[in-house]
Amino acid sequence: MKKFLIAAAVAALVPGTAFASPYYASIGSPNSLQHTAVTTALNLNDLDYDDDPDTPGFDMEGDADTIGGAFTYWGGAGAEGQRYELRYQKAFRPSEGSRARVLIDPILNVLHVNDGQTTILGTLSTGVEIPVQPNWLITPRVAYGVSDNDGYFGASNEVLTLSATSRYKIAQVGRGDLTIGNMVGWSTTTDIGIGKKLPFYFKEDVWAFRNGIAYQLPFKGRMFGGRQGSMRASYTWTKLTGDPQAYENVHEAALSVGIRTREVEQKSRAEQLRIGLIYTHGTSSFSHEFDYDAVTLTVGYRF
Repeated sequence: MKKFLIAAAVAALVPGTAFASPYYASIGSPNSLQHTAVTTALNLNDLDYDDDPDTPGFDMEGDADTIGGAFTYWGGAGAEGQRYELRYQKAFRPSEGSRARVLIDPILNVLHVNDGQTTILGTLSTGVEIPVQPNWLITPRVAYGVSDNDGYFGASNEVLTLSATSRYKIAQVGRGDLTIGNMVGWSTTTDIGIGKKLPFYFKEDVWAFRNGIAYQLPFKGRMFGGRQGSMRASYTWTKLTGDPQAYENVHEAALSVGIRTREVEQKSRAEQLRIGLIYTHGTSSFSHEFDYDAVTLTVGYRF
């Protein structure tokens, strides 16, 4: 806590600088509404791959529902805590014969600090997934997040994020597939009253540039009763520019295993399960003593 108080004092002396907290709820923290929006826009560990080796692109076959959860243990700036996440995605074609898909993602996070403070953060993100080619997707998105923050978690509890994402898949790189992801997004705090009205409010604007690479390797044999499976490794770097923030560089390394739970003649409609681990490191803009580290366990199921 002593480190956190020192960082907060430094931030107070720098106009426009975000509160130097790993649990700042709006913008600039890996636990923030803004970070949830950009990680939703570019998630290289989701279930949109097509595990069929004869298909070179993403799994874009019609409607799909995905539910997922995550548990994170985090620490930084002398504070530690947990984050519990629950998310759902609905993907559907806006009209018969359309090649594009509409994505709707409601996300709920419970953020806890070990000194006893807790807040709830909710984000609704929606976008349109546009296939430029079978192996190249462009996705513009808009996300709006709110929290029940009473001031302990920062000076704002509403964040609007606009983003555009590109994902390009290169099939048959060795035995696996390589995906390159790029995203640019703009986030701003708002105060229109959806969340709690705070006694103080800071206007903040940031640009996020998120770039990553993922490699998926199918297992040679079958597993779990003859099911098809694959392993995926990824690395993602998020860079913030604009108003100074506590964590302007966030690095994420992930490893996950995917399993088809039901195989039918049309393999692209099979149910899928993916379980993974993510290590996150945020570099403090003040001092490396305040760096952020977290480990996340994830699970996702598509049906």
